[in-house]
Amino acid sequence: MKHTSHTIKRCFNTLRDSALCIALIMTSTIAGAQPEQQTESTKIQWQAIDTTGSPVSVPLDGKVSVILFVKADQARSDQVMAQLRALLAEPGYQGSVQGIAVVSGQDAGVGAAQLDGSDRWAGPVVIDVDYQASGLMSARVWPTTEIIDEHGNGIAHMPGLRESYSKDLRAYLEYATGDIDQSVLQDRLKTNGTITSTPDSIASRHLHMAERLLEKGQISLALKELEQGLAVDPDDTQLMLTLARIRVLSQDPTGALTLLDELDVEDAPAWQVQTLRGRALVELKRYQEAREALEQALKINPDPAEAYYYLGRVHEQAGDWQQASIAYRNAYEKSPQEN
Repeated sequence: MKHTSHTIKRCFNTLRDSALCIALIMTSTIAGAQPEQQTESTKIQWQAIDTTGSPVSVPLDGKVSVILFVKADQARSDQVMAQLRALLAEPGYQGSVQGIAVVSGQDAGVGAAQLDGSDRWAGPVVIDVDYQASGLMSARVWPTTEIIDEHGNGIAHMPGLRESYSKDLRAYLEYATGDIDQSVLQDRLKTNGTITSTPDSIASRHLHMAERLLEKGQISLALKELEQGLAVDPDDTQLMLTLARIRVLSQDPTGALTLLDELDVEDAPAWQVQTLRGRALVELKRYQEAREALEQALKINPDPAEAYYYLGRVHEQAGDWQQASIAYRNAYEKSPQEN
């Protein structure tokens, strides 16, 4: 976020919290569910080795790259893989697009083995144990689709699975391969977005509005948006995660922990859950448990500023000023920096 790094710096200089400070730190890690068209200044360079030992390179000369960040045991991940597979089977895309599946986390090897060579995914599979790839491409929810042209320009970042996913994907690929121009792309995306509203799309709009309100420190208004979203889709994981954050901000850490315990572990990013759990435990002065949760979050976290900050709080409470200083410095260095 634009002002996040300055806000975090002020927090670290004073070693104090404020509602706006914490809200900005927290919302800097919340991933929205709307596709984002990237600017051509967003350059991606990534090399890896897939499960067969073959090199994977992005960008790739003469090809558009579609990177799918997926979970092997998640239904929505299966859907995005199936939709991309169907698209790449069409004559117009054969040879011009490379599709890559990335499985992240400590159990990534197990998940990748389920996909490798299966009828669910025929392309390269990359194991991303330490979240390096997902951190590079800001994949914070699963599935996430990243589209990159042959020059390394980020064309689109598509978190989650919208109702219009297949149409959006096709439009972005046609733009990336030069079949349509910018104005046609915008018209296509606008038309795709006019489909009949579904519970997922309505909940997503409420989540997006709640995030924007949290950025401004308007916690009560953000709460109303989340309540409206959950009334439509009570099982939406991102809405529940954000509600848990608001519970912490509203001095209800016990309520936040209760919500976290109710989350579907298949859909909830573990690093977000553990970071927020650590924050709530700090508020409850359960510092040893908080430390364990935060250290676990840091092992799997592509966006660790928040976890480092609260770990600094834990060290500060224990009187370990040296470790507190290191944690606060790491938090500042890992926070989004303005250009």
